[in-house]
Amino acid sequence: MKKVFVMLLCTVLLLSVLAGCADGEQSAGETTAAVEEENHWISSALTVTDEFSGKTVTLLVNHEMNAGSDEASSDPLEDAIYRRNDKLESTYGIEINTIVDTDYSSLSGKVTKDVSSGNGEYDLVYQHMVNSATSLATNGLLIDLGDLEYVDFDREWWDQDARDGFTIGNHQFLAVGDLLPHTLLYSACLAFNKNHFDDQGLEYPYDLAREGVWTLDELNALTKDQTKDVNGDGKIEYENDYFGMTSWHLAGPFNFFFGSGATFFTKDSDNYPVFSVDQDKIQNIYDKVYTTFMDNNSLYITDVGIHTEAYKVFTRGNALFCSCSLTQIAMTEHGFKDMSDEYGLVPQPKYDTNQKDYMSFVNGAAAVVVVPKSVAADKLSFVGFAMEALSSSSYYMVTDTLYDKVAKAKNVRDAESAEMVDIIIRNRVFDFGYAHFYSKGFPCAVLFQTCLDGKNTSVASAIKRTSEKSMNKEMSKILKVYQGD
Repeated sequence: MKKVFVMLLCTVLLLSVLAGCADGEQSAGETTAAVEEENHWISSALTVTDEFSGKTVTLLVNHEMNAGSDEASSDPLEDAIYRRNDKLESTYGIEINTIVDTDYSSLSGKVTKDVSSGNGEYDLVYQHMVNSATSLATNGLLIDLGDLEYVDFDREWWDQDARDGFTIGNHQFLAVGDLLPHTLLYSACLAFNKNHFDDQGLEYPYDLAREGVWTLDELNALTKDQTKDVNGDGKIEYENDYFGMTSWHLAGPFNFFFGSGATFFTKDSDNYPVFSVDQDKIQNIYDKVYTTFMDNNSLYITDVGIHTEAYKVFTRGNALFCSCSLTQIAMTEHGFKDMSDEYGLVPQPKYDTNQKDYMSFVNGAAAVVVVPKSVAADKLSFVGFAMEALSSSSYYMVTDTLYDKVAKAKNVRDAESAEMVDIIIRNRVFDFGYAHFYSKGFPCAVLFQTCLDGKNTSVASAIKRTSEKSMNKEMSKILKVYQGD
């Protein structure tokens, strides 16, 4: 919807320009809007020039979906990225060299080695957010993206929640934008089985979501008394039985914690993070989440070796809901492509109706874009140009294809789910505390996971184990880097 609005706005502005021309007057702002509409594939600020002709930008990326194809492809998303790259190369005379490394530790090692050697092999790196990119940032290996020429983070092809979450003071080392299609899919949501809704005479939750009243209470009412011992053996097991909801512990607890507006950090007046715990609010949220997961006997898998069963049970038609992300819809691995039942999508439910927006948590496996310090000073201008060009052209040439890939996935081709996808992606959440503290083992970063794993009804003891002193000590180390000390 946001994108449609922007396009409509551009059209309106273009008509204003034409009217102005008829009067013999045309403002600079109207000229920019006209150029943007005429180009319609890239930021109008990136005028056609031979300034960077012959230069190569090297991308080190974490996933094939972010890389696209080297040639025209039958896969719509791969082909869209290929056409984007081809247009950039032919228009500006540049070359885009893409290297894929799906092992995030190996990828981090390459960046670390590149910075220490000063070789400057990689210009833009699409790196796993948690365990990797944040570690590179806090170890002082990345360039402040705010210093890059051409990059305009105010534009719609840059994720503003990621910008808010990752900007400390006036410094930003990590960014998310339309140049990362795979990351756009790491947006938490719920899938529901339409066949079971129809069989039970239940209303699809689309209207609740559309009206802003899709809450944990509504989810709990729908999942109550759903889980059943289908084979009558006196046990509830994922192999044979039916569940109100399925999830696993590296996704579900985080989707519900952040989706309900919980956090451990706020920002002060200087835009620096401050450790802040509202234990009563967190406990109130957890009470409802505990009902969803434990009281309603949802399938909650803690064994990483069988974590895909959380999705397979749903695809077999043995669950009403599945806590997932858009990756399960768009990707073939661990996805819903083989599901015979029809299913729909809704955003992560709100804690209650007082919560302003839906909040789609972005898992730490998602990539962010960073620039290593090994990039030569005389190349930074080109790297900034390439970064803005890749993200803005992706906004016009790739993102719609990505939306279609999700909304037109097998068995989810209804208009309502397409509308839900827009709500899900539009309300994504990037949390500073999760991104920077998860890999360091601080209890606050895994609070709901720890409590649900232990079937604890209270979060008090887990919060108590989070030492404010140790948190602030670690925070001071992080801030030294962000402040340039």
